[in-house]
Amino acid sequence: MKQISKLSCVLSYLPSRIRGAVLSMSGYEQSNLQEIRLRLGRKLTVTLGSKEYFLSRSGKLSESHQDSLDITSDDINYVFKLAVRESVHSFRREIAKGYVTVNGGCRIGFCGTAVSDTPDSTGIYNVKDISSVNIRIAREIIGCSEELYEKAFADGICGLLVAGPPSSGKTTVLRDLARRLGSISSVSLIDERCEIASVCGGVPQNDVGVKTDVFSSYDRYDGLVTAVRVMSPKIIVCDEIGSREDGKALVYAVNSGVKLIASCHCSSISEAKSKPLIKKLLKLGAFDRIALLGVAAKCGRLVDLAKI
Repeated sequence: MKQISKLSCVLSYLPSRIRGAVLSMSGYEQSNLQEIRLRLGRKLTVTLGSKEYFLSRSGKLSESHQDSLDITSDDINYVFKLAVRESVHSFRREIAKGYVTVNGGCRIGFCGTAVSDTPDSTGIYNVKDISSVNIRIAREIIGCSEELYEKAFADGICGLLVAGPPSSGKTTVLRDLARRLGSISSVSLIDERCEIASVCGGVPQNDVGVKTDVFSSYDRYDGLVTAVRVMSPKIIVCDEIGSREDGKALVYAVNSGVKLIASCHCSSISEAKSKPLIKKLLKLGAFDRIALLGVAAKCGRLVDLAKI
C-alpha cells in the first residue's frame, strides 16, 4: 500500500475542516506527512520528516501558529469516537495503552487523565478527558531489508539482532524481514504494539508474509510462549527486546529451537553486546549475527554487520 493510500485511510477520521486543510497541502507534502496532531485548546500541527509545523485552513505550513486551525473538544471527540468505533468498552485495552490501530495500519494515539484500577494502583485501567490526539501515518517500505537479508542470511536462516538508535528504521526493516522470511518459512510475529503488522479487524494491514502468524497486542512474554506452544514456528520475530521480563520467554523460545529475529535500541554493536539480556542470549547462541542500522540519511540502511 502506497504512502498516499495510507493517508487516505486516516482522512475519514478527521473533522471536515481539518481534512480540508490536509487535502490542501501539496502532493509532495502529503506524501511525506508522518503525523497529524490535535491538542485541545491549541493549534493543529503536522509533522514532516523530523519537523513539526502549524497548518492553516488553506494547507499552508508555518513555524508560526498565527494562522493555524484551532482545535476544539468537538474535534477531539470526533476523532476519538471514530477510532474506537463508538464502543469505548470494546477498546478498553487499547484505550488504556493509549492508541488504536485503524485501517491501513495507521495509529491514532491519545492522552488525557489516567484512571487506575484502584486508588493505590499504578496500573492504568482507562483514560478520560482526552486532551491530545496524534495520528501517525503508517510507513511500509517494501524491499527496504534487501541488503540486510542477502548479507545476513547468505548461509541460511539464522538468529539475527537488528540494532540501532531511535529513528534508525528498525521497525520498518523488521517488518520487511518478516515479509521475506514469511514467504519461505513458518513465522510467528509478536506485534505487541501493533506497529509491525498493524492488524485491524483481524487482518494485517501490512504485508508480513504469507506464512506469518501474527500475535497482535499480546505482551511479549505471553506472545512468545504461546507461539512456541501452539504455532510451531521456525522463526519468531519481535521488536525492541531488552527488559528483564523479556528474558525468560526469549530463553524459552531459543531453547525450543526457534530462530529469533529481534531488534533493540543501541548506538553500536559493542553497546548491544554489553546489554545484560543480549549478553545472556548471545551465550545461549540466540543470535548468529548483529546488524547495525544508521540514522538520518542512512536511516534503515545497514552500516555494520557482525558475525558472532
